[in-house]
Amino acid sequence: MSKVRFITSVKAKKSTPLLKLSKKADIEIKTSCLKGKCGKCVIKVKGDVSEPTKNEIRTLGKEKIDKGYRLACEVEVTGDVDIHIPCKK
Repeated sequence: MSKVRFITSVKAKKSTPLLKLSKKADIEIKTSCLKGKCGKCVIKVKGDVSEPTKNEIRTLGKEKIDKGYRLACEVEVTGDVDIHIPCKK
């Protein structure tokens, strides 16, 4: 089976929530609570983003955060960043 990547980019001001930027780029990230509690909007980030929030630490745990996983409803851009949206089955 082949792997396909969809790549797009948008301009962003610092401190812009990634969930807001995904909508600007017409990229759907599944959400539910929008408060960092359900974990449905988990993404993997590489680059300059805000420090993990208390909700992210509680919902994802330190181990996942250390691997780059964050919650799109909580994390904010602080510089250049690449985002991986895991496929939901």
